[in-house]
Amino acid sequence: MTMPSNPLAQRNQLIGEVAQHYIDKGEFASIEWRILHKGELLNAGAIGPQTATAPLPERPIYRIYSMTKPIVAVMAVMLLERCKLHLFDPLGKFLPEFRDLQVLKDDGSTEPAAPITIEQLFTHRAGFSYNFMPDCPVGAQYQADGLISDADCSLAAFASRAAGFPLAFQPGTRWHYSIATDILARVLEVVTGLPLGTLLQREIFDPLGMEETQFFVPKSEQHRLLPMYGRSLDEILAAPESGTSLKLLDVEPSYPSDPQSGFARGGHGLFSTAQDYLRFASFTLDGCTPLGASLISRKMVEFMWQNRLSKALLPYWLGPFANPGYGFNLLGRVMLDPGQAVSLSGPGEGGWGGAASTYYWADRTEDFAGVIMTQHLGSPFLMLLLIHIFAPTRLGMMPYAVFCLEENNRT
Repeated sequence: MTMPSNPLAQRNQLIGEVAQHYIDKGEFASIEWRILHKGELLNAGAIGPQTATAPLPERPIYRIYSMTKPIVAVMAVMLLERCKLHLFDPLGKFLPEFRDLQVLKDDGSTEPAAPITIEQLFTHRAGFSYNFMPDCPVGAQYQADGLISDADCSLAAFASRAAGFPLAFQPGTRWHYSIATDILARVLEVVTGLPLGTLLQREIFDPLGMEETQFFVPKSEQHRLLPMYGRSLDEILAAPESGTSLKLLDVEPSYPSDPQSGFARGGHGLFSTAQDYLRFASFTLDGCTPLGASLISRKMVEFMWQNRLSKALLPYWLGPFANPGYGFNLLGRVMLDPGQAVSLSGPGEGGWGGAASTYYWADRTEDFAGVIMTQHLGSPFLMLLLIHIFAPTRLGMMPYAVFCLEENNRT
């Protein structure tokens, strides 16, 4: 295929071609992306679906899973700035059920846990775990109990239930991906006296114009909610490295879209669109709304972007995957040393992703942000490849990154 002579046009065409390549291979049913540079939409597109007779709806709605976390974290940062919350506060100050926890040791015995701080909730150093974490006895207890998948209990009931389990490690000693943001979300409810959804709507979604981001999908818009593909958690745990296929997966029982469900969590649960989430990603660059109003001060934005993990905790591991070069700030990952990175990045680039292969990044140095949306559970290796395609923070090197990946996938 003849490439355009204009470098920017080349980048735009390559992104679409590589996305189409994944659709043609049957790796994803659809892919949507939006890239913002210096406040202007640099590139946007949507391809798919491969397996359906109908085209993609206008403004598809996605389950964003863990991309809920940075939104909840930003709300907590806003309360830090208002002095309603402090990083040094003990969790037990707000949730007494977490005052006297036990840590499960390797030999199966327990020992008293040190107090958990709010900072440790932000940074996944509080001692909690997840039900899908390999070789984690506490995570296995979550899985046996059905803690994460039970969508019928309130956020308050979820937190109280979580307090009944031992911690996986002493607070502050490790980075371990976990339900910590769910617990932080419950703290926000206690501090403000508002349900999480109401709080986020008033403080973040309305000011940013995120009109279609909520913990539910209105009945009139459910035709725009994309189907989920992939594998169930039980299948992933049984064979984590198995290939995935475009198999439809019903996640409604554990991730309800019904407006009457009342479901809300801090670590997952939100529904959003690519356009809405790009507004949030852009907001994390400077703390300002699209109209220029400052929701977070310049100094607090700088503060929330700073790495909070010591060298002894780096690189941090997300399950079996190391993240070399990255630290972790109050929102998510942040690039510290591109010389250690395994994909194209730059100092200060950060963001996070979701279990269904959704992903966002933001780079304050380059004034650059982007979002990828699809709906495929259990595809970690493919998601890493997508990161290589869409998340380079030096625009001039984008063609090189795409060419390299395209050549790798032709072999």
